[in-house]
Amino acid sequence: MGLIISKIKKETGSPAAGIQLELCQAARAGDCAELARLIQAGADVNAYDPWDAFPLYHACVAGHREAARMLLDAGADYSESTSEGKRCYLSALNLGIRRLLREYEADPRAGLPATLLPVFLACNPAGDESRPPTDAAGAELSPDITWYVEGRPIQAHRVVLAARSPYFRRKLATSWRNRKELRVAFSGSYTPSFEATYGLVRYFYSDRLEVPTEHIEDLARVCETCECEGLLETIDRLFPRKRRGDGARHLDRGCPQRRFVLQRRLAPERLSSALRRILQDCLANSKKEDHRNNSPLKTRGISSKYDDLADVRIKVGDRVFRCHQMILALRSEYFKTRLSRRTDFRQHHYDVLEEHDVSANAFEKMLEYVYTDDLQDLGNDPLMQAEELLDVASRYLLFQLKPVVAKLLLTHLGLDRVSPAQLCRWLTLSDMYDVAEVREHCLDIMVCNFETFAEAREFRALLLASRSSEPADNLLNNLRRTWLRVAAPGLDWRDDESAALFDERLKVLLFDAEEDATDDRG
Repeated sequence: MGLIISKIKKETGSPAAGIQLELCQAARAGDCAELARLIQAGADVNAYDPWDAFPLYHACVAGHREAARMLLDAGADYSESTSEGKRCYLSALNLGIRRLLREYEADPRAGLPATLLPVFLACNPAGDESRPPTDAAGAELSPDITWYVEGRPIQAHRVVLAARSPYFRRKLATSWRNRKELRVAFSGSYTPSFEATYGLVRYFYSDRLEVPTEHIEDLARVCETCECEGLLETIDRLFPRKRRGDGARHLDRGCPQRRFVLQRRLAPERLSSALRRILQDCLANSKKEDHRNNSPLKTRGISSKYDDLADVRIKVGDRVFRCHQMILALRSEYFKTRLSRRTDFRQHHYDVLEEHDVSANAFEKMLEYVYTDDLQDLGNDPLMQAEELLDVASRYLLFQLKPVVAKLLLTHLGLDRVSPAQLCRWLTLSDMYDVAEVREHCLDIMVCNFETFAEAREFRALLLASRSSEPADNLLNNLRRTWLRVAAPGLDWRDDESAALFDERLKVLLFDAEEDATDDRG
């Protein structure tokens, strides 16, 4: 390996490629001390070697958990949804590595930055000049504010800037309300670097901060002006003021630029928390406004007396919700299409959409998910609320809302809280709304409490109705499969006597269900 590294150094005229190979070699060997030295020297933890592999992949293949953790903490990119992430996960030598990767992927709020960041990158492609989003996003997703730094534009969205920075929220709600372009004034005629400012705005969208270490001082000053106190405290802790200039002094023309990376899980405040504050203010301001049932829906424009920067209102029943077009359009294809077709609204400056066949409580819960990627609870009537939210998820094409609802719902679906008849109904609803977690939960309870359900007419009716279903959806087949998994793991249905007895019991229940149906018809 040393000969290969020396050859690459000679061919490139730079030790940079050699440093990257040394990093891959240390990752494969699990040499944490060498990894720490190379990372400190500025090696890129996401660079590829000549064999199209990268350090995290080498650590996973070789089964070095601590080495993989060091690389992830140093900024190694991992997402199971990408081809590189799948390579790492599927090639991991042991389950410990896979559990580590899942820990870095498991944050339920990671979906929000993953949704917002591509929009920001489309608005600000690499290079000196920026252009509008390349996809057919429409006005709902296009940037509505441009921040000029060193003569270069950074395009952004008001709601994101206001959510992440008290300074921006105050300014955008008052003196900058009608501005399209910004040139922020810093104390002492100081002008920050473009790299530091761009890194901060990208952090606003992604919860992940990455800037060259030579711009740490600029980053700290921008954070101070934008009143990002949590992030500023983190920078001060990791880079005391007397050390902030060291990054530039240690740079070498032959070495890659050292970069400071703050992983999403270490961010002092998440994007979801920032947007939750904006949403709470929108809900509070909505209640302050007087919206009577007979008041006209078409108004001259949304009220500007509040600082929540809402730009659209949605009427649901007797309530009107102040919202943000960009968030709604980005999170829901339904709203993206609905807002893009508001020609009458744009021409006449109307700002209210009306939604029907949904309760205000369910819509408010849906907004909580849209803004935060999470739900805190299911309210006072969790079963009814969960059913409404599953319907809302299908209606508004928010399919990732379903597992979030299911996670909260499962704690309420036990025989100590619901009857067998209610569990049978939820099994039917899980098929209707395609919620696998609820379906498996109901099947597990039915198998573990089989005799209890055998006495329930609703359960026998389900067995009878499922006979005409496809094999994959047939309740009989699913009960057999669940019984093998829960009650008799590892057994073959065809060879085990207890499995045959269970099958006979199912046949008896089918016969009882047919008699029940005959009695009902009589």
